[in-house]
Amino acid sequence: MTEPSEAARIAALSELIAWAERRERLSEDRADAVAAAWRTGTRNVAELARLARVSRDTVYADLAARGISLGSREEEISGPQKVSGIPLRGDSVRTVARIADAVARPAFTHDPDDPLVRATLAASRALEAVADVLEPPSDQGPGWTPRETLPSLADEGEKLAHHSRRALAALAEPAELRAGTDFYRQALLHTGRHAVADGASVTLTLPTGGAITLQVGRDESGWTRLMSDSPLVVGGADSLDHLEAQAALQALARIATRHLAEAALAERRKDALPGTPPPRTRVIPSNEN
Repeated sequence: MTEPSEAARIAALSELIAWAERRERLSEDRADAVAAAWRTGTRNVAELARLARVSRDTVYADLAARGISLGSREEEISGPQKVSGIPLRGDSVRTVARIADAVARPAFTHDPDDPLVRATLAASRALEAVADVLEPPSDQGPGWTPRETLPSLADEGEKLAHHSRRALAALAEPAELRAGTDFYRQALLHTGRHAVADGASVTLTLPTGGAITLQVGRDESGWTRLMSDSPLVVGGADSLDHLEAQAALQALARIATRHLAEAALAERRKDALPGTPPPRTRVIPSNEN
């Protein structure tokens, strides 16, 4: 066997071992969750299996591992009827981050410019940053306090949003994008508690020195309009420009809204905006025959 093949074999076995360890930790977490659901009143094994997306036999094994027998169905329910959840743990988040990274990296090698691949990679790195904030690594030297790692979480979140918009810009027609951003604007105004930004003037400091002014707004159709007296600004807004400009304007509006007096706002409305699309629902597969 050649040396490269042996190295590849060891790497593959290491990944298999790491996967088994991750699965074991996830199984422990699942058993805790199944037991908590049982103890707080969910005594239907089929329902537990459906929600956990495992077989009934796995639910039986999880209950037995936590010292619960099926004969305890009639026992008094312990704790509140409603499960209160558990605190976010760094090790659990890190496990999910590593699984996401194991999916994202091969895809990135295959097609590094695919926006969904880039979004997935950013999501895995964001999860890793969350884990670092919750449980800073103790073997990496200085620089891992929450105040030092939270900026990287925000940075990966920005990348995730950017690549998500890239994917949308490539798929949707301009009319769809225009309608979507207009609906979002109307929905914010409809609440009575949020202002919206219809335009802004931006002063740009150029890498070559000097500064120019750029006006960002909306034309009569609702599409993003870029205007400047400088000949250094060329071209109109494309689909990605539109999505990012409108997101930036509404970020500015959120900042401004936090500084508005109550007289500038209205009573919060609870009725839905006319034309609101129906909510998406996800159907959870059932294990029942």
